[in-house]
Amino acid sequence: MSIVQFRHAKLLQDARLSGITVSDIARALAHMDSVQALSDFDAGSTSKYLSIAEALLELAIDCAQERRRND
Repeated sequence: MSIVQFRHAKLLQDARLSGITVSDIARALAHMDSVQALSDFDAGSTSKYLSIAEALLELAIDCAQERRRND
């Protein structure tokens, strides 16, 4: 296992152990966007980032399922 693969596995393990939610991912996306976006998110303007987080997770699930089928 390469160091990159190890870091990815550790990241996924940490996410699982933390009890990460779709809302947590949405808030992180807002945080990456800008300070104002994070402030808006925390004030309740969440639909944009929740939609992006949901779409991201749906695509990741599809990719994982395709990878498993091809293994």
